[in-house]
Amino acid sequence: MAIDDGWKAEVRAAEVLKQFQITDLPVDPFAIARERSIELQENPSLASGVSGCLMKVGDVFGIMYSSKFSSEGFKRFTVAHELGHYFLDGHVQHLFTGGQYLHQSESGFMSKNPYEREADAFAAAMLMPKALFRAASAKAGDGLDAITYLAETCGTSLTATSIRYAKLSDSPLAVVCSSGDKNHFAVMSEPLRARPDLTWIRKGTGLSAQCPTAKFNRDTSNVLNARRESSTANLGDWFTGGDGDVNEEIVGLGEYGRTLTVLWADDLPDPAENEDALENEDEMLLPSERFYRKSRYEM
Repeated sequence: MAIDDGWKAEVRAAEVLKQFQITDLPVDPFAIARERSIELQENPSLASGVSGCLMKVGDVFGIMYSSKFSSEGFKRFTVAHELGHYFLDGHVQHLFTGGQYLHQSESGFMSKNPYEREADAFAAAMLMPKALFRAASAKAGDGLDAITYLAETCGTSLTATSIRYAKLSDSPLAVVCSSGDKNHFAVMSEPLRARPDLTWIRKGTGLSAQCPTAKFNRDTSNVLNARRESSTANLGDWFTGGDGDVNEEIVGLGEYGRTLTVLWADDLPDPAENEDALENEDEMLLPSERFYRKSRYEM
């Protein structure tokens, strides 16, 4: 079965919300599970990297969710993810073949498994329905302040909310999850992804030593104490070929041991204007300086 982790999950989540006549935020995944007579159990003993489990014994289903993290948003997303496996076409048949009765789901938004990715997409669409989320975004402000407001409104974690916010944003914006000098994953808004002058931020790449996030991460107490910092960065610190200033807002994710960075701007210079400016500046540069600039922007 081919898995699409985007629009099919959106459609199925909307169908579930309609079925249960849910029209307001926050959406309660625990209530949906109880309506379907799915047993719920919080479990402190799930293995590291496992956020939750879906169980099936005969025609009876149960959900276990990890209590290792105190965030209610994390727990709600975990239950919604398991509901994704329950509601999405083909998941139950795939996960419970050959006598299997327990499926463990990965945490951290980094799974390569298409079923896990589709369940994540379902959870995001159910807890942060597109129309309701966009309506709330209109009065949420910008950047990290907007994500914080939306997380409180939807009852979701900062990480899950930031991903949804970036995917639905009409402004140039990216969210990056990192630790130390490593980028774990990044999500870019469509206006940023569509720019021909920028490379995409790739999973597993290193952070520029010059960017504020890298400096923030060098002090682990910043992360553990969930400190926040705001500064201005250059696009070139994050994107090959990028130029221009962006807001770089950073927050430590505490017990998760990671950092969330929000890069955003109200607008960015047109790529064609940047090229004209570079050509004019080239006339004032030495040949070696022209070569360095050319190689930087064509990598």
